Amino acid sequence: MSEAIESAKQYIKDENYKEALKLARKRHGKEDIDDYLAILDLLIDEDYILAIEEKGMYYQYYDETHDNGDYGEKYFRQYLEKQPKSINAICDLALSRFNKGKTDEAIDYMDQALEKYKTYSRVEKPRISKKEVLMGKIELLIQAKRYDDALIHLKKYENQNGSDEKSDLYMGQMLQKTGQNQEALEYLDKSLLNEDTIIAFNAKGDALYELGQYKDALKSYKNCLHYESKIEDDLELITNFNYKSAFCCVELGNDQEAIKYLNKTINMLNEHGRLPTDIEAIYQKCSFEKERIIKKGEVEDKEFRKTRFFSTRTSLIILAIILILYVIARYLGY
Repeated sequence: MSEAIESAKQYIKDENYKEALKLARKRHGKEDIDDYLAILDLLIDEDYILAIEEKGMYYQYYDETHDNGDYGEKYFRQYLEKQPKSINAICDLALSRFNKGKTDEAIDYMDQALEKYKTYSRVEKPRISKKEVLMGKIELLIQAKRYDDALIHLKKYENQNGSDEKSDLYMGQMLQKTGQNQEALEYLDKSLLNEDTIIAFNAKGDALYELGQYKDALKSYKNCLHYESKIEDDLELITNFNYKSAFCCVELGNDQEAIKYLNKTINMLNEHGRLPTDIEAIYQKCSFEKERIIKKGEVEDKEFRKTRFFSTRTSLIILAIILILYVIARYLGY
């Protein structure tokens, strides 16, 4: 038995549970996970409620397998059995459900947390404010692609708390997603004055693209490229600003530049194998557009420099010449 566990047992014997929990957290900080969890279990055996949430938080954020994909949910539910009015545990549970792909359930739990602010237990002060819980719900709605609902709650948030950097960004993004592109630009420009973010640049590009302002849209999409390496796990976002950069170039009459972005998008998506339906449609659109441009015979595909593409008329002439040469060669006995 380690010295840390011996000390924890003495703390618990003296009913000094806070010190035992502090000791557990110190062991976690030193990456002594075995002692950390062992001390938490000792505290849980003594019905020390804070240790239950602590263990759930460990599996929520730190454990590589997240307790075989449970994300601490069983501990948060155990906590709520003892403290049903705990806003903290309800929010924790919401995140567990979200991590399991149950976004609608997660949103329902955030609604419960907001409702609990009216009667929350004075024994346990909420760790996060009502304002933060509302923003958490908005972020879940965005993840669920419920853009109209997210916009409604953003307006509620702004009315109650005023605007801030995060609400400006999301308001601009949601206005764009719901087709209110001119209004979206006002919020996105305000957001970009505070901080350059790929989300804002991408949303601004989309707003300008929908408004037919392709030159400015392309500038905004090119700003996204500076951040591309940091978002490798968001295929939808990376695909969006790359393929729309190509179609901005098409609209601006720059087919050579369009080919560059089309090739990049096609090659990138080829690496991912089976694609979601919406991204597969983009892949097909890019492939057809590349074929259309190449068939015009006016653009060299620089990715394949040795290959020269010709127009249909030129290709027929070349084919005719080859056939004539073939006939002559046969006539001469070759």
